[in-house]
Amino acid sequence: MPTFSARYTKKEGIKFMKNIRRVLFVIFFFISSSIFSNETNETEEIIVIASRIPTLASDVIGSVESISSAELEAQMANGLEQIVRYMPGVSAHNESQYGRTLTEDVHIRGIRGGAIFLIDGIRISDSYTGYGRDTVDVDLLKKVEIMKGPSSVEYGSDGLAGTIAYFTKDPTDLVNDGRYLSITTSYIEKSKQEKVNILAAYDKGSNSGLIQLVDRSVEETKLHEDFSLKANPMDGGQQSIFGKLNIDLSSESKLTFVVDLQEWESEWVINSEKGFIYFPAPRSISSSSGDDEGTRERFSISLNLSNANKLYDSAELSYYTQETEQSQITIQNQVSFLGGMQAAPTPTMRIRDFDFNQSIDGFAFEAYKSSGNYQMVYGLDIEDTETERPRMLSEMNLITGMATNIVDGETYPNKTFPDSETKRKAVFFNNRISLSDSSVLTLGFRYDDYELNISPDVLLSNANILNYQINNTEDSAFSFKLGYLKDLSEDLTGFIQYAEGFKAPDYESSNTVFTNYLYFYTVIPNPDLESEESDTLEIGLRGSREQDSWELALYQSEVDGFIHPEAIGFSRGLGIYQYQNAENVEIRGIEFDYERSLTEQLSLKLALAISSGDLFEGNRKYPLPEIDPKELILGLNWIPANDKFSLQALLTLSGKSKDNLEEVCLNNDCWPRVQTSGFALLDIFTSYVPNDNLEFRLALENLTDKKYLRWASVSQLPANDSELDLYGQNGRSISASFKYTF
Repeated sequence: MPTFSARYTKKEGIKFMKNIRRVLFVIFFFISSSIFSNETNETEEIIVIASRIPTLASDVIGSVESISSAELEAQMANGLEQIVRYMPGVSAHNESQYGRTLTEDVHIRGIRGGAIFLIDGIRISDSYTGYGRDTVDVDLLKKVEIMKGPSSVEYGSDGLAGTIAYFTKDPTDLVNDGRYLSITTSYIEKSKQEKVNILAAYDKGSNSGLIQLVDRSVEETKLHEDFSLKANPMDGGQQSIFGKLNIDLSSESKLTFVVDLQEWESEWVINSEKGFIYFPAPRSISSSSGDDEGTRERFSISLNLSNANKLYDSAELSYYTQETEQSQITIQNQVSFLGGMQAAPTPTMRIRDFDFNQSIDGFAFEAYKSSGNYQMVYGLDIEDTETERPRMLSEMNLITGMATNIVDGETYPNKTFPDSETKRKAVFFNNRISLSDSSVLTLGFRYDDYELNISPDVLLSNANILNYQINNTEDSAFSFKLGYLKDLSEDLTGFIQYAEGFKAPDYESSNTVFTNYLYFYTVIPNPDLESEESDTLEIGLRGSREQDSWELALYQSEVDGFIHPEAIGFSRGLGIYQYQNAENVEIRGIEFDYERSLTEQLSLKLALAISSGDLFEGNRKYPLPEIDPKELILGLNWIPANDKFSLQALLTLSGKSKDNLEEVCLNNDCWPRVQTSGFALLDIFTSYVPNDNLEFRLALENLTDKKYLRWASVSQLPANDSELDLYGQNGRSISASFKYTF
């Protein structure tokens, strides 16, 4: 169980506790100034993700954020970044690689890349540099649940920091009088996105189904006009088909089939790559263009059983398969000074084709059983994932027509990690025990067996020219979670939870290997890399009355063996880099959520998060760069008595990044890390529903036209990064949508 480390100095402790005291003063001011009523809410949301046992939100142990379909629609969310933007403690992370800027991942409570992504309980494909996070279309979501805290007991490896679970709508969520049909069109100014969504559903009693067709065109997200760089122009499109069919085999069994097909393509004009390059060989790039393509095919079949017996009250068996293929092509036209700067330049062309392909096959069994004071869920997960990353780059002399595949010190085609097969097998058990009418104990465990099997080939040899050893990896982990919830009074509930998480070394961190003599560095594999393990202790209070609801959580997390890239030495004239385990990472934080009905039509929302963290290496300690600045969200929501019009205003206040962070070291040199200033953003959302068939929505984001950078996107960058502006956010932007239901 984690404890506040003695290495956490007295000065730092005093500073952190001062922040805590200020926050607690504000929190209890809001609570004590409330005009409470003893009448409780009649309806309450059900949360699934916290323990895989459906639980009333007020009875959940631990911190879980839930965003309903109505909230997603009201805030006109268009993807992962928009889903988490008003959620302190969770932040989206943008990447700009190879001239493309996309949303890659999220940070949860300061841990980057420590979250599991699920769609209806099924893992989705990994994100990879330059491709973005592969998700489901937001319009189809019934809700999104985000667990803040280790989730390995429920969902296995990678659950260091939490889980993001997407739940898609069922036909019964849509159908009225046996059928449903709607058409939604929307426009987003900042990316000139135009989308058409057709959604149809039916329910005939013994069987039901839905189908969604989406077509969208999109351009690059426009940056604030005060940034010195402009976003690289992009013209893209995406088409998707999602189908779900439910068939009642009997009164106690049901089959569900899901088909999820997506394809996308983007054409880029990569202006950020234009210009003169002196190293490793002089060349002047006159134009650079990109063509990205991707497809995803996901199929699943589930058998749901409700014939209660001694083993279960209900159970589900699922088989699923998913295949994602992505291609990223870049063409550069240039002149190269092959004979030195004194010789005439030679027109040349570079063609780069980097792919990322991944397939997932899995089987899952889950059973639920209630017996007396016990609510139990147990089951097993079996999953097989195959991943490959072939890369091709050639340079052609446009005068002679000769081409070479040795470019900038690397031989192509190559693979910087071997083709990898990841096998996961696990059993899990969670039990929710009612000790009395006012107290609950939860305990859970999971045993995971993990294998990473590699298949080296000649393409890997082209990158591994120094013949470093690569290895298969085997590991297993036992994860444990224990929680206790107590109703302290009719209106106040307290909880405490200890949770463990782990993340096994993946194909990239274990076996990345390549050498570039022209840039004087090499990346070597680490056969001794160990799994990351996290321990989190969380204490919380929550209260709820007719007019108010609030939740306060304090947590401390420790991550042993934190995996991160590190410069480890210099040999043969090369800087040596390797993924290694840090000794320890410690993260502390406080989060508070508050909602109040001011009148029958007007409500208030407040949420804030403050955290700090350190990375320990031997006797050295560094502030953890991934920790988000302080953040406060204030919201007002107005819905008149006729329910036809709504207005929501959300103010985001973010603090500046921490000072004196460790330098960023790349390519054998180190520079000061970038810093970001604080900012305030005001977003306005409105809707008009004149009747049951029509719905209009309008959003005005960044009303004050603030120029800003989000820390989560730039925390790993040096201050002198020439492409820093490409990580910037947009200025003032308008979005609109129209929906017609037949």
